[in-house]
Amino acid sequence: MKILTITGTKRKGNSLLSARYIAKKLEAELDILNMADLSIEPCKACYACLFGQKCMIEDDVEMVFERIEDADAVLLIAPVYWLDLTGKIKMFLDRMFMALPYLRDFRSKKGAVVYLYGFEDLRGWASNTYNIFLRVLGIEPLAVVGINAALPGEVLKKGNVEKLDLIAEVIEKGKRVRFDYQCPVCLSEIFRQENGVLRCPICRSRLDIDLNVVEEGAVMRNEWMDEHYEWLRGMKRLYIEQRDELAKLRDVYGV
Repeated sequence: MKILTITGTKRKGNSLLSARYIAKKLEAELDILNMADLSIEPCKACYACLFGQKCMIEDDVEMVFERIEDADAVLLIAPVYWLDLTGKIKMFLDRMFMALPYLRDFRSKKGAVVYLYGFEDLRGWASNTYNIFLRVLGIEPLAVVGINAALPGEVLKKGNVEKLDLIAEVIEKGKRVRFDYQCPVCLSEIFRQENGVLRCPICRSRLDIDLNVVEEGAVMRNEWMDEHYEWLRGMKRLYIEQRDELAKLRDVYGV
């Protein structure tokens, strides 16, 4: 088995140690891809890639997709910075339309998330953003696991190693693991209160206070993603149709 671990921090600490531990546990070949070391430019939102055209930006994004394509499993192991994911990973996430030609292949790959944080009260929404990162690649996360480990090496403490063992197990067996504080449909850890129920912001499922499914959502699933990309193409066509009219509005308000 070949495992690709994607991370995004200059610090050579718990993320790399986690990846090496899991790969050793599985006796797997390990490929580490650190987004912090790559050239990743901001998306220009031109939608060219949605229409099958080559991205005009010359950087390392296409190489990342090729590395994912070459792996059997993808682990996203990265820290929480100010409640969310690290900067270069977010910049790559913004370029995910470019993954379209690879989605059919990526959907067969195993994947899991490990997010590392230093303060229990500041875990923030990083778990959900990292969760979405794999989903827009077409990879259904088998587990989303948070580990309280800030000091380099702290991830190898007993309780934390047990969580790494869990990740190794889900990758080896292809089984999904859900904690009791996660959405039963998509493993989200954050919810909105909406008309007396909880609404999952990832899959849009409606849940009761105990996180039982009231109405299952389908957002971020493969079929929904296919439909969403087609909707976005329609929005580009709509803009072209309305471009002159919208330009006149800018003239009216002088902006």
